[in-house]
Amino acid sequence: MIRARRVIHTMFEESAFRTARFLISGRAPDRAESQDIKELARQSPAEVVNPDLAELAMDPEKFPPIIFQTWKSRTEIPANYRYWRQSFVVNNPDMMVILWDDHDNRAMIERMFAWFLPVYDAYPREIFRADAIRLFFLFQYGGLYADLDSECLRPVAKLAGSGDVVLCRMGGNPAFDHAVPNAVMASKPGQMFWLLGMKRMIEMSQKAGSQAGQGEFGPEQMTGPVLLKRTYDEYSSLSEAGVRARIADILPLLSDAQRGMLRHRPVTMLPANRWYPLDWTNSLHKILCNRLRQQQMILARNQSKVLFPHADIVTYWSHSW
Repeated sequence: MIRARRVIHTMFEESAFRTARFLISGRAPDRAESQDIKELARQSPAEVVNPDLAELAMDPEKFPPIIFQTWKSRTEIPANYRYWRQSFVVNNPDMMVILWDDHDNRAMIERMFAWFLPVYDAYPREIFRADAIRLFFLFQYGGLYADLDSECLRPVAKLAGSGDVVLCRMGGNPAFDHAVPNAVMASKPGQMFWLLGMKRMIEMSQKAGSQAGQGEFGPEQMTGPVLLKRTYDEYSSLSEAGVRARIADILPLLSDAQRGMLRHRPVTMLPANRWYPLDWTNSLHKILCNRLRQQQMILARNQSKVLFPHADIVTYWSHSW
């Protein structure tokens, strides 16, 4: 039944014809050429200069002009990631595009969320920490988080600011464990939603024990998209009092400033074609992603817009971890 549902969704998904045409012809309908990753790699990377967030006035009622990304290093970034990251810079000139490395991520936890540091340090691989930091950053600063294998096609400030917490579905099955990816997320600061996610991360860490990283305790379940979907499902089922009860043991650990900006607001769920027009469970989309990866190619900007005309962001699911 699940397989049949996926086949039907693949055939009738809005981009099916455009994707199939591209796969057959090797070009998008506008005949534009793709970008060669090897050629991009020969270009000198731009220096990453992060702004001082300490100077940013945190207002829990406003969406801040921040785009946050993270990678293992600020200097050694794969060429395709550099290309996609630049799309956020070009399309959002009034926003701060921040790139943190593993050291930056840990420093934030140590400085602002020291109570979580034992859990953070105990994760068996860096992917767990790269997943976890997103929730803490969005709670503390707000803004938009985007994986480095995501391309920005249009300015994000208006879209990301359309709700207090903004997520997006992937695919046509809302019950699928990975239906709410953590590849792109947006928020105003101080949202209790993220504290509930932190609470669930702590509970999963305690439950996993020495089994962390194995079987049902992989990064998807402990810190990633499965945890995010379960947090969303729980949060949506609870009142503000219910959420406060769930995070009661975390609230005293917050600073006075953090408690002062706490807000309980609903989550806005965008349709899949806005941030995740490529669905890695969709057969056509999987073929497209694999072909681009195998041929070391990147869609040209106008190709992406033609293939996914309703998308603000496209995530290419490189699964680099």
